[in-house]
Amino acid sequence: MPKQVRLGLVGTGGFAHAHVTRLQEVREAVIAALVDPDSKRIAGIKQHHPHLAPCAAYADHKEMLRKEQLDAIIIASPHNVHAQQIVDGLRAGLHVLTEKPMVCTIKDAHRVMKEEEKAGKLVAIGYQRHSQGEFQFIKKCIESGAAGEVEFISAVQGQDWMKGCTGLWRQVLEISCGGQLNDSGSHLIDIMLWVTGLQAKKVTAAIRSFDREVDINSALTIEFANGAVGNISVIGNCPVWWEDITIACSDWSFFLRQGHLTYSTGDRGEMLDLQSTQYGGGNPDRNFVNAILGREKVLAPSICGLRTIELTEAAWKSAKTGKPVTL
Repeated sequence: MPKQVRLGLVGTGGFAHAHVTRLQEVREAVIAALVDPDSKRIAGIKQHHPHLAPCAAYADHKEMLRKEQLDAIIIASPHNVHAQQIVDGLRAGLHVLTEKPMVCTIKDAHRVMKEEEKAGKLVAIGYQRHSQGEFQFIKKCIESGAAGEVEFISAVQGQDWMKGCTGLWRQVLEISCGGQLNDSGSHLIDIMLWVTGLQAKKVTAAIRSFDREVDINSALTIEFANGAVGNISVIGNCPVWWEDITIACSDWSFFLRQGHLTYSTGDRGEMLDLQSTQYGGGNPDRNFVNAILGREKVLAPSICGLRTIELTEAAWKSAKTGKPVTL
């Protein structure tokens, strides 16, 4: 195992800054190269993070892959190029951490996973919620059997996404491949499937786009393979940021309101509080480096990207046809 992990950062705008900040906490991680077709963004990230000044800079990730000696890449580029950049990284013999969504189609998810198996390298997704204590706690309670079988889920996410992303590539269908359902909504869909272990069987969806070419408000009704039912709503035209999650199991129930988790172990009227800072925690970049070094398993593996796009693609199809979609 290497003592250090040399990384190339593909995409230097927006959330790339978060990756840089989190990697500063990981002593084994070294960002060695930066990729962005816009040289101004590369200059900007170097200015904000002076320790990146010596990094080699490239306009094309393929040139970086040819010239640099790396162990892994982190992809923080627009959605429509994720799949090919992941495949290129794997074919170069590198581990890959990609921002969400991993891919924009089910077909590309299978392509990525096939290349991952062939390369024998890791693919991780930057779903930071997998590192958060409250979600790790719920997942452990369900996986252990303590909570019983999951019977119902409900999740609502509200953000001022339509106005906030006006004029950005996130609302250009050709680049983003979808609206909020495929953007911040991807986090919500993923975490509901990850903590519960559920797999969607049938999806019925209604979507409103207002005057945009991508989805803004989405309402999904879902039947799961184990018989559970649920709904997931993503509101992109909401005046405030709000998130509300309910998971009802046969024995326990969990209620996560604005990041605060309360839960019941079955005694009527009993509600317990979880101090999430005392349970789990960490960050996806540290997990990725530790997984490369053989210390941990990847918390958000490629299967999560497949399950998320399966549900997302089914919702888009259902909204378009007006009919339920069976997975």
